[in-house]
Amino acid sequence: VGVPWVVSAKSLTDCHIGQLLFEEKTGKLFAGAHANGGMWVSDDGKGKNWRSINNGLSRHHIYALASRRIDDNVTIFAGTSPAGLYRSNNLGETWEEVSSIFEVPDTEKWTFPPPPHIPHVKQIVFHPSDPSTIYVLIEQGAFLKSVDDGKTWTDLTSYSHPEDESYRDMHRLVIQPDAPNNFYIATGVGMYRSGDGGQTFKRLTRRGERLGYPDFVFLHPKNFRTLFVGGSELNPGKWYETGMAKSCVMRSSDAGNNWEELKNGMPDPMEGAIEAMTQHYWEGGMNLFAGTATGEVYLSEDEGFSWNCIASEIKPISKDDHHIPFISEEKRKEEMDRRNRAATNN
Repeated sequence: VGVPWVVSAKSLTDCHIGQLLFEEKTGKLFAGAHANGGMWVSDDGKGKNWRSINNGLSRHHIYALASRRIDDNVTIFAGTSPAGLYRSNNLGETWEEVSSIFEVPDTEKWTFPPPPHIPHVKQIVFHPSDPSTIYVLIEQGAFLKSVDDGKTWTDLTSYSHPEDESYRDMHRLVIQPDAPNNFYIATGVGMYRSGDGGQTFKRLTRRGERLGYPDFVFLHPKNFRTLFVGGSELNPGKWYETGMAKSCVMRSSDAGNNWEELKNGMPDPMEGAIEAMTQHYWEGGMNLFAGTATGEVYLSEDEGFSWNCIASEIKPISKDDHHIPFISEEKRKEEMDRRNRAATNN
């Protein structure tokens, strides 16, 4: 406990990896890269050797990966920027676009705040007892649901309100395994809970509160009323203005009605945004990991009540260019000028 991790090997060093997916049945490790880096697979499952698998992918900027098993059949799904959904029935050797996601209202409104305002698929989730029911989150623009394995879609919009600061800014969905009508969604304007499969929602947190910009959400593996959420007080626009995200991890023991900050061992304030977070659990316990845009990785082995920094001064862990607000003021100003010029030209 508390001993820093060390780098044992490096691979895909020319890529900015946005998602990793380990497929348990085959032992393959998949990696999707930002900036048109495309899809990769490590057939040994250990990341020692990689090969490119982009046959059929017309968009190579990968944001989301998910796998599903029905009987002995494995399907890999990939979400991209510009927003696109692809599926592979042969472990990524070939891909087919699921273009039906564009057959819903308001696709022309899909956007993303930083110029050039290109939306992306943020997450792909499967119903816990009916894997042909699929949910796809578009940042920003849509909360899509298909009950027929992606043939048709509906947009669940009841969480969205005209007074929200961001238009349908979807981040993460968690579905309660034993009660699949219970949803928790993290959005750019706060946390929401639904008890009727997304038909109606209750807003749990708001912009301006300590958990004003949640990005990750997990359920306790044994107590589904306990949630863990990672995010920040400030939204990315404020990161660029201040160079500070004020990130945090918070826990609720009552289905999101009340929250406590889990900051023992975390910096206060936390400068960099929490840009990656994952949960690992087994019969005897649970670990939480959080990675930041300033290059730290934190581990909790006691359900978030204390944290240890297990890696520091590594490359920024960042979605796209979310590390830029936390670099030097001079470099940040150069980037903001570039963004403003791009916005003016568009």
